[in-house]
Amino acid sequence: MTSLVVYESMFGATKALAEEIAQALGDDGPARVVEVGALAAEGPTLPDDVDLLVVGAPVHAFGMSRASTRSDAAKEKGTVISATIGVREWLALLVVRPGLRFAAFDTKVLTPRLPGSAAKAIDKHLRACGADRVCPPRTFSVHGKADGLVDGELDAARAWAGTLTATR
Repeated sequence: MTSLVVYESMFGATKALAEEIAQALGDDGPARVVEVGALAAEGPTLPDDVDLLVVGAPVHAFGMSRASTRSDAAKEKGTVISATIGVREWLALLVVRPGLRFAAFDTKVLTPRLPGSAAKAIDKHLRACGADRVCPPRTFSVHGKADGLVDGELDAARAWAGTLTATR
């Protein structure tokens, strides 16, 4: 089975998780990891061979990023990875084949623990489009906006990916 891991990342934490998840999924079949802007450039449909779609994004302003929050991030810390388009905009254009299996994750600052979830919004959108989730949305923790992942989160991502393949 083929997996596609799509991510939006500002400073690299969500990208690192996506790469770890894709590597773990690759133990069970072909897995591709791609930044959302690069995938959006390929068009609104997913490749026909995708059996599992995993989508991850950082939490911005209590949910998925917007152009304005990505711009603010770039002003605050310099260049960002996902500067052109975010998961929110990509999902609005995405054509989902009914029954496509998916999972969603996000990255969120550990402290202070604020409300909101990009993963839950991704999950809600994909289910509304007819996709089938394989597990509840998952949040991974970061130390501040650009201070990297909390220790152990890459291991947690690998373990989480293992649960996704167990449900295939």
